[in-house]
Amino acid sequence: MMPTILIGPIALPTYPLFLLIAYWVGLWLAAVQAEKMGIDGDHVYNAGLYGLIAGIIGARLWFVLEHWENYIPDPMQALSLSRSALAPAEGAMVAGFVVLIYLQRNKVSLGTFLDAGAYGLTLALAIANIGAFLGGDALGAITTVPWAVEISGTFRHPFQLYEAVACVIILIVLLLIHYRPWPGFTFSLFIILYGFSRLALEIFKARPDIIGNGYLTVQIVALIAIIVALAVMAHKFNHNTIKSSSESL
Repeated sequence: MMPTILIGPIALPTYPLFLLIAYWVGLWLAAVQAEKMGIDGDHVYNAGLYGLIAGIIGARLWFVLEHWENYIPDPMQALSLSRSALAPAEGAMVAGFVVLIYLQRNKVSLGTFLDAGAYGLTLALAIANIGAFLGGDALGAITTVPWAVEISGTFRHPFQLYEAVACVIILIVLLLIHYRPWPGFTFSLFIILYGFSRLALEIFKARPDIIGNGYLTVQIVALIAIIVALAVMAHKFNHNTIKSSSESL
């Protein structure tokens, strides 16, 4: 484990540093793919920057509003930033909303933007998981497998590395498949592949979120995402088949 990285006299927390690297490297790859699809790569960088700023502000404001009673004695504390004092899901929704506004104002195809983003997101997830492994975040379940890693005297699955490898495999598949029958196809394929990876790997995570009678939250969300993506694909394939038949008559 390497919770901090020393750069001269400066000690940087490993996981947040890798998250930052993952974000910008992901944007770079998405921009490269966007150029190949006919979209100005600057739109990817702009949308990513606006989304990041809006997401952080939205996540912080949402958390403060949910826990306002804790900030009444010292309202200035609401301006401090901490990873534990953010609402990630709500921040992601705000970021997505801002990105959608940007794409609409600049007349950028959402489907093509998502296709390009699928490559960058996959690479970003791989890098982020490596950072999580080095920083000791998102621990794996206790195990006795030969490749287990020892953390504080306990042997655990290198869950983060499992995810990183899965993301690298998914990225290779996406790069090898040049078939894109409609805008949004590559993103749908990413959702399906990544969803299956989460279905398979979540059991190796320590203390996964559970709902109902022992169901893993992430697996339920992944299954729903897979079904939706498959439904979209089926609809698009059916629509394209009917359209092709009509044009041939």
